[in-house]
Amino acid sequence: MCEVVLLVGIFATFAIFAQVACRALRWVWLHKKQILMENILMVDLKGQYIKIKDEIDAAISEVTSSCRFINGSQVQLFARELEAYTGAKHVIPCGNGTDALQIALMSLLKPGDEVIVPAFTYVATAEVIGLLGMVPVMVDVSYDTFNVGGSCGEHLLNAEQMLERVLTPRTKAIVPVHLFGQCADMELIMNFANRHGLYVIEDTAQAIGAEYRFSNGTVKQAGTIGNIGCTSFFPSKNLGCWGDGGAVFVNSDDEQLAQKIRMILNHGQRDKYQHEILGLNSRLDTLQAVVLRHALKYLRDANEKRVEIAKRYQEELREISEIELPPFPHNPLNIPNVFTIKVKPQLRQQLKSFLWEKGISTQIYYPLAMHWQKAYQSRIRTGSSLTNAEKLTHCVLSLPLFPSMEKAEQDRVILALNEFFRNHE
Repeated sequence: MCEVVLLVGIFATFAIFAQVACRALRWVWLHKKQILMENILMVDLKGQYIKIKDEIDAAISEVTSSCRFINGSQVQLFARELEAYTGAKHVIPCGNGTDALQIALMSLLKPGDEVIVPAFTYVATAEVIGLLGMVPVMVDVSYDTFNVGGSCGEHLLNAEQMLERVLTPRTKAIVPVHLFGQCADMELIMNFANRHGLYVIEDTAQAIGAEYRFSNGTVKQAGTIGNIGCTSFFPSKNLGCWGDGGAVFVNSDDEQLAQKIRMILNHGQRDKYQHEILGLNSRLDTLQAVVLRHALKYLRDANEKRVEIAKRYQEELREISEIELPPFPHNPLNIPNVFTIKVKPQLRQQLKSFLWEKGISTQIYYPLAMHWQKAYQSRIRTGSSLTNAEKLTHCVLSLPLFPSMEKAEQDRVILALNEFFRNHE
């Protein structure tokens, strides 16, 4: 009798385990099926939110209860935490990344000054220079890295010569852009700037967390190398909020410069209603600071995930001879914001349409070089050929890459690319 009871108990236990296993397998199958059916976006903001939903919701509830929506304590707490993360001397939050660039320029330069910028970048880099009555001076970028400078000796020499060629007595600053999460050649740029007495204002909107290693072994985070660093917290960035946000990094102990920047972003006032200099209204609101504080806690993990996905793309796509892959992960200090491949110009739109039909989003960053933009053709100066910038506009295509991207989603992108190029052999 005891044996019968024992056998019944074993079978019952097995049945329960089998039921649980079946439910788990069904969930996995349904989840994977859902992934296979849904469109893959360039960035999955919902997935990022779900990961920290409970703590974010609780923190936002505290802010709404306090009604301290502007200049709440969370803003300064975020600034101190980002200083600790980056190593910047002063992190000064502001309204958005474009404002950060404008504020930096206002703090150091004056109308009529010339500012060297890459011809292959987002419009904001040149936009603020023009708005302030300064002159954007366009220079070419490396075809390999998308940035000013490069990683091979011959190109470094060419880059330096290129910078020398555009230099005039009116040149006062360089704005290197760390495009797609890859650092510009900051050793070359800093040496050039120091030789000629120029300010360096880094545009690190796409590269929070990326690092640059100097030839002496020193490693610094993007945005903390030049005189000032500027960043954006737009939702799609490595560190993003739920709207607009940005910050200015002052990378020295210059308290006067830091104070001037704080005044500029707050209507030029040190004390309320006492406006000492021209300024603007560009404050990071408290709710965005709350979101950023919690996102910052997970930034290292998120960036590691970005690198992992980029490595997988590199491994799985390297046999496709018709595309050129970005430098990731050859420089492990870079943090990919997007994964940008180069495609033959005559195939790019076909590939983009093919992937769209497969439910896969892509983006062209950027379809027009800055010197081709109508608004800037009469406002800029160029001192040399911009061949690489022009070539890149015809061949770049960015693939989805975000920390919550699941393996099944990566598989869809990889399989679709392989299918397309098999049909075009």
